[in-house]
Amino acid sequence: MHSDLPLTVAEWRRNANETIRVRLHRYNGQVVVDCRSWWRDTQGELRPSKAGLTLSAKHLPALAEALTAALLHAQAAGHVNLGSD
Repeated sequence: MHSDLPLTVAEWRRNANETIRVRLHRYNGQVVVDCRSWWRDTQGELRPSKAGLTLSAKHLPALAEALTAALLHAQAAGHVNLGSD
């Protein structure tokens, strides 16, 4: 297993001031997955917002399954086109 934590596994621009990051890191001795919006401070540095989702890594399979189901339903309803922002 990789011990190089924190590890950013995905990142994309939400808007001009915010970036969404999905990261693996350690919290209280446990590996967690963290999905959070990061904002730019006055020096242009990215800072994590308070709002986000942090779960033990053991919940990743259930989260992945739920997100896949949400994606399929949103695509079927015409709310999501793959390859678009």
